[in-house]
Amino acid sequence: MKKTYPLFALLSCLVLHTSPAVFAADLNAPLRPAADLKRDPSSHPLETLALLNLKPGMQVLDLFAGAGYFSELLAQDVGPTGTVYLHNNQAYVEYVGQQLTDRLGNQRLANVKDWRKEITQLDLPATSLDAVLFVMGYHDLYHTAKDWPKIDETQLMDQLKTALKPGGYLLVIDHAATAGSGVSAAQNLHRIDVAYTRDNLVKQGFKFVSSHSFLANPADNHQLSAFDPAIRGKTDRFVLLFQKAQ
Repeated sequence: MKKTYPLFALLSCLVLHTSPAVFAADLNAPLRPAADLKRDPSSHPLETLALLNLKPGMQVLDLFAGAGYFSELLAQDVGPTGTVYLHNNQAYVEYVGQQLTDRLGNQRLANVKDWRKEITQLDLPATSLDAVLFVMGYHDLYHTAKDWPKIDETQLMDQLKTALKPGGYLLVIDHAATAGSGVSAAQNLHRIDVAYTRDNLVKQGFKFVSSHSFLANPADNHQLSAFDPAIRGKTDRFVLLFQKAQ
């Protein structure tokens, strides 16, 4: 089947990058799960992955990857000589276990490692990663529950900075909260303020590169939980790109 791409995705790739590797991910690849195909229109994966400027042979961490929607596409981008670390802690695995088993079964994604590690010890080699993708999970650093471990953000970010190569990317996507709300919406609404996220990651030692609006939804008033059926899958989401200092 011939590949087709949204015009915005093609223009974004041409403006941001010159390498043909950004076109590697094929949304019509054989055996992609039906749930992934259904999610594509709302997740804009081509625009998302184009920001990371991935090339064959690169190593990428998909942090709190869940069932691995992005991991499968990342695997295409880095090719058979690259590696994707599909990370979950035990709490995440409890929610996506069977979906994850189905995705990784029969060695269908040979360059994807099922990286089940608690957040306190990711066990990633120093200066090994070209990029980290962190989708819909940043707010969870401020969420507390009996089955969710308390996370030390500074300790986590220190691990990511150590694992990233100089110039490596950190791409953060999350559900937007009301402007000026900081982390107060993380607990019940599963959202976080974009300005807080940007400023805090700069304080943590990352260089802010750019912000993108292709996942924005002005119709979302930020008052509903990201899991509310009325808005689930259609939340206003921010996209922030950072780099480790050279």
